[in-house]
Amino acid sequence: MEALNTLKKDIPAESLHSIAEKAARIIEYSVDPVVGPPEQPSDGLLYGLIQSGKTSIIIISAAMAADNGFKCMIILTSDINPLYAQTLERVSNALRGLDVLGKKDWEDPVRFERRVRTSPFVVVCSKNTKTLSGLLEAFKSAGGKGARGLPAMIIDDEADQASLNTFTSKGEQEISRINDLITKFRDFFPVNTYLQVTATPQALFLQRPSHRYRPSFTVLSEPGPDYVGGEVFFESESDKPESKLLRIVDLDEVEQLRTMHQPNPADVIPTGLKRALHAFFVGATAKMMQGHGENYAFLCHVSYARIDHRRIVELIDRFKEETMNTLSNSSSGQHHRLIKDLREAYEDLSRTHASKAGLPEFDSIVEKIKFYLPGTKIKLIDSSSPETITLNHVYSIFVGGNKLGRGVTIKNLLVSYYGRNPKRPNSDTVLQHARMYGYRKNEIGVTRLFLPEKLAEHFRIIHQMENALRELVSKHPKGEFEGIYISSPLRPTRPNVLDPNAIGIYVAGGSYNPAYPLRTEEMQERTNWLDLKLAKFDDRSNCKEVTVDFLIDLLEKCVPDPRHGVELWDLKTIRSALDELKSIKGNKAYLVVRRRRNLMAVRRETQGILDSGEDKLAPKDAPTLFIYRQNEIPGKREIAVWWPQIRFPEGNYALAFSFNR
Repeated sequence: MEALNTLKKDIPAESLHSIAEKAARIIEYSVDPVVGPPEQPSDGLLYGLIQSGKTSIIIISAAMAADNGFKCMIILTSDINPLYAQTLERVSNALRGLDVLGKKDWEDPVRFERRVRTSPFVVVCSKNTKTLSGLLEAFKSAGGKGARGLPAMIIDDEADQASLNTFTSKGEQEISRINDLITKFRDFFPVNTYLQVTATPQALFLQRPSHRYRPSFTVLSEPGPDYVGGEVFFESESDKPESKLLRIVDLDEVEQLRTMHQPNPADVIPTGLKRALHAFFVGATAKMMQGHGENYAFLCHVSYARIDHRRIVELIDRFKEETMNTLSNSSSGQHHRLIKDLREAYEDLSRTHASKAGLPEFDSIVEKIKFYLPGTKIKLIDSSSPETITLNHVYSIFVGGNKLGRGVTIKNLLVSYYGRNPKRPNSDTVLQHARMYGYRKNEIGVTRLFLPEKLAEHFRIIHQMENALRELVSKHPKGEFEGIYISSPLRPTRPNVLDPNAIGIYVAGGSYNPAYPLRTEEMQERTNWLDLKLAKFDDRSNCKEVTVDFLIDLLEKCVPDPRHGVELWDLKTIRSALDELKSIKGNKAYLVVRRRRNLMAVRRETQGILDSGEDKLAPKDAPTLFIYRQNEIPGKREIAVWWPQIRFPEGNYALAFSFNR
């Protein structure tokens, strides 16, 4: 395939093979563009990792779509102009055999209609209200039904960010403009596949199961061999309490960098930020001297406020000037302290630098720092800044907020100083800030992440949550699962895109039971099966240690009576929650069996079926199934059945899921 050939120079052969495989899977799951409108909407998700190369899969998917009969490929991308331009350029360079249209190319209706007639073609459109409206009107005007008849693949990059209805929490009486326009695109083309793309799909998976923006199939994108992700920074080695690349700074010093509520902010650069800059200068210089590259980046991301960004730029600018003056005055006491600090950074980096030759000599690094430091560029990057994320100096220091988050790739990023600390963080937003992730194996030995322990713990939790979700999706690629693992104090996503009336929560230590078991004659076979399966479990003992898988087998035979409603107790949801817990905490579980019970009243789903004190029959460190055999009720023709109650282990987590109302 021509598109694969154009990517060869930047992507290893092994990764190219994986990219082609994932794109082929997307086409396999997509609507057949030849046979006509599908019976069910065709909507899916490409679930990648932060900075792992999702754009390459988007490009190859568009190429394969054209090869397989799709006539129109629409790629929806960022409204930030530099990011939009970057995507348009990459798509145009890779898909040289297709007409690729940018956002100026549908302003002329005559030319656009001609392009519609000469399909297949690709459109790259930013998610901007005016731009999307213009494109939709251009399609409506182009050849009447001719444009509507085009089989279309709509690829929505970062679909969880701007594409969902931001008024969902208010009941969806009002629909946000971008969401409304994307829905109109999906309705305009009767034959289409809508593919969402993101590394943070929490908001998508928490839509109602029947919702148009909850994916019905998912393709997991796996990174190439040089990818560096959360496991490097936030998984501890067996003999060490934390990653070798993580450096903890005081939370108070991060707060000092935020000036909004400080009448007289300090003008001294904090100790941790100074250490981070020293590590950057030493590491970047060492890599440059060893011929691994020419330009390197430092990232400071502690606030969303422009006043804070400007002050940090001023502090680092002053630090640069003071460092230059100190290096030029070798007889001063400041020079001695600076050399001592740089040597500490040098020795720290030496412990993780993988090269057999080690780092260059310390004195030669100091001389190079002295030479290159005057050319250091300190760049303010925020929503109003015209600056793009380019490296044209040996030392580039980027300071900013949200613009340094989602979708931005910072090449040769060596050192990050992170301090964004909202009171109630959203896990998807925090993960999108992980600019230190990416294809960085060549620089990993001199890479460092400086942040407070509290925020490091947030990232550890999110990394654990992400692993659990990806494992769940790998087992159920066609969406046959409910629920995502959320560890306190995090929220899964911003609340305004979720329907509060369609979200259920299993809390740590919480117990859940069917309101009432189904007790019809048709249940007799299931009761017999459970009688046989549980015969070896004494109902006078406290509990027996079993596996989560065994609990799931038992629960499959326990059917709730639908007349009394099913919300929290839904077998599909319970099974999904137990699967997630197993992937995080292991397969250990407890079973408590009791017989000869006479419960006849309907219960609330959180009321429980236990007698007083029976919750102490099992420890609380693993899932516990209390399963009690209820005697038959002859006068009511209700057979004997097993009534279950599941208790989730204690801890700082919740399991969120969505259900239809």
